[in-house]
Amino acid sequence: MITRREFSRLTLGGITFLSGYGWAEAATGAATSIATSTSVTTAAKHIDRAWVKKAMINDLLDYWLKASVMPNGFIQENLDRQWKPYGTQREASLNGQGRQLYCMVAGYEYTKEKRYLDAVTKCADFLIKMRDPKFGGYFNRTTPDLKVIDDTKTGYTSFTIFPLAHAARVTGKKEYADAAMQSWHEVSTKMRDGQFFYGSMKRDFSGTAPMTIGNPSGAPRAGGRPSGFMALPHRLNVHMFEALLALYETTKSKEVWNEIQTEMAAFEKMYDYKLGYLPEGYDANWKAPEPKTFNVGHLFEWGTLFSRAVELGADKKFIELGARSIDLGLKVGFDKRTGGTWMIANADGSGPARDYMIWWTQCETMKATARYATLHGRSDLWPTFHQATDFVKQNFMDHEYGGWFEGVIPGKPREALGERAYIKGAVDGPEWGTYHQTTMFTELLHLTA
Repeated sequence: MITRREFSRLTLGGITFLSGYGWAEAATGAATSIATSTSVTTAAKHIDRAWVKKAMINDLLDYWLKASVMPNGFIQENLDRQWKPYGTQREASLNGQGRQLYCMVAGYEYTKEKRYLDAVTKCADFLIKMRDPKFGGYFNRTTPDLKVIDDTKTGYTSFTIFPLAHAARVTGKKEYADAAMQSWHEVSTKMRDGQFFYGSMKRDFSGTAPMTIGNPSGAPRAGGRPSGFMALPHRLNVHMFEALLALYETTKSKEVWNEIQTEMAAFEKMYDYKLGYLPEGYDANWKAPEPKTFNVGHLFEWGTLFSRAVELGADKKFIELGARSIDLGLKVGFDKRTGGTWMIANADGSGPARDYMIWWTQCETMKATARYATLHGRSDLWPTFHQATDFVKQNFMDHEYGGWFEGVIPGKPREALGERAYIKGAVDGPEWGTYHQTTMFTELLHLTA
């Protein structure tokens, strides 16, 4: 098996993992690691690697493995505080199945235990069965026995490419890399919206379709249309870009690298240099409206992904663009009094647009600050990383039953969150699992390897 660390050494030596595949080619710029022994030593002073592995495996993924992975590979997400299924909703969404599959991949990568490998195999095989045999692409939602609930083709297809690419990287199984590449080809040829991709299309890709976030009936969600930047006719998909980086890391496909380079050239032109971020929503003329609020977690995510792209061989100028996005996220969204990060923040810096701190923004804060402090000389970010980590330990980790809580309303008891106060997973409203925690933990392990 090839670990991330071993993979880095192999690419530096000119050898390509999975290079026997017919479509694997070397990119024009060889992937290089920008970590040094000094930066790793520095990171190790700030990141407790033993705690990270325990928090990821023993305190989180072991629970999910036992409670959520069904015999046929369906991943049960609706879990109460004590890891028992709750409610009546039983369905598989691409977003949830793909994200949780990645978590099983990470569990196997860092334990090498057969129980995780078995979960990867079962869950990957289930996900692949969600593919539409007639028109291609993947059904957005099915039942646990694969009856179609929502036949639209959505941007959540990124969560077929991303986990299957990682599954191939970690297990060496060609069929997973082939499935990831096939899914990318279907997205790239059937879902194009200019340089980027439509968020939701009809089953046969003949046109766009309403996005059905959080509504398994297939009808548009409350109000008839998505809100915020999601309601605009054109938008960027941070997770599709993340998926492309994962696909390139596994395959070294020149085709995929060219797509990454072309998209990054577009990002450079679309970047808001005045405010320091990459807008995600655009009007009919591909013009970004003046922001009233920010999705704070995405500011951190773009920063992390720009850095990761540079680590794989992209132009280093994107480090500065990523750093500015992170600085903006900290300016408008990080609460220095508590160490928590708001989910939605007002663009004018006046504070949160909603008095709520959701789990995933905390993860993206920790991930981005640790990466830029370790790899890009931003030692000024270590205090923020430590404060955010302490906040997570105190407020999000369930020290009684394991796992994480979904959210925090500062100054109010957990019960103020209502029925979702203690649950460990959910299919809808929002979809709630362990992907962000796991990508954060694997990032910290990567930085200290």
